[in-house]
Amino acid sequence: MSVSALKLMARTLMVAGSVVLAGTAHAETLRLSTLDKPDSDGANAAQAYADLVKERTSGRIEITVYPASQLGDWTEVYSQVIAGAVDMAMQPLSTDSDRRLAITWFPYTSTDYSSAAKALAADGYVTEIVDGIIADQGLKLLATYGAGMGGAVYTKDIEDPANPDATHNIKIRVWPGGTTHRALMERFGYNVAVVPWAELYTGMQTGVVDGAIGGTPELALDNFKDIAKTWIQYNDHFEANYMFMNLSKFQALDPADQKILIDAAQEICAKRFEEVKAADAAKMKQLKDAGVNVIELTPEQIEAFAAVARKDVWPKISDEIGPDILKQLQAATGSL
Repeated sequence: MSVSALKLMARTLMVAGSVVLAGTAHAETLRLSTLDKPDSDGANAAQAYADLVKERTSGRIEITVYPASQLGDWTEVYSQVIAGAVDMAMQPLSTDSDRRLAITWFPYTSTDYSSAAKALAADGYVTEIVDGIIADQGLKLLATYGAGMGGAVYTKDIEDPANPDATHNIKIRVWPGGTTHRALMERFGYNVAVVPWAELYTGMQTGVVDGAIGGTPELALDNFKDIAKTWIQYNDHFEANYMFMNLSKFQALDPADQKILIDAAQEICAKRFEEVKAADAAKMKQLKDAGVNVIELTPEQIEAFAAVARKDVWPKISDEIGPDILKQLQAATGSL
């Protein structure tokens, strides 16, 4: 081979190597945390999102999903995403940084799937409120995943379950920071105790508490099927997992890739809103098949609970969200 041919080959290899290195330099590997267990609807949706982003960016962005709170408790992960130690998450929002985020589980803001879908759509009033709050914390909201309609799981039978004015000799768990639902369940006649998630199964198993509010049929099925006796579908809140990302890391991406991240998230979440009612029904059937007494309140009974909550409970917990957001909520629900 001539000297000129060798030089040409060398230059060609250098150019090719530069192209490979340039492509590598722009590749991004992001970590996404979710508290959902592997193979759950939520974890599967997170993985579907990761696959879609990889496909649409031609591998420029790869998202590794960490299910079952592998990167820490969801409240810790929330702070880690703000700090940039974790890139993104699909989970509830923590009120530790701003109490107004209690709007995301404020009781009886939605009583059915259609009103929840409207409030949590990309242009919904709850989405707009949340987006403004977390942007100030250094987070970018991508979309909202509908986990399911809320209810309560119990290790005991519940007498007069459709009566919001009944008194129950039952102790029910609320989550740390769950001020809204402490007031709600006390009004509905229950004794209330705060128990961290990590201690909840043992607490219910040993009788420290007799039940828990703040979950979905899927959560009850996946975590308490073997100790549950009753599930009541209160429709007290719509459980949503927000897909969000560290804002600085989002802004550092190419605008085309930013759009892909948002569009893919909204596509996955829009599909879920079409499926969530059937998904809840399927999980309740599985609970029934496991021997759990599933109590599905009628729309009229749900509205009776909602009326009591809006009249008696909202004034007690309005400080959680502030007067401006409360007015928006009252206007949206016709409760002014």
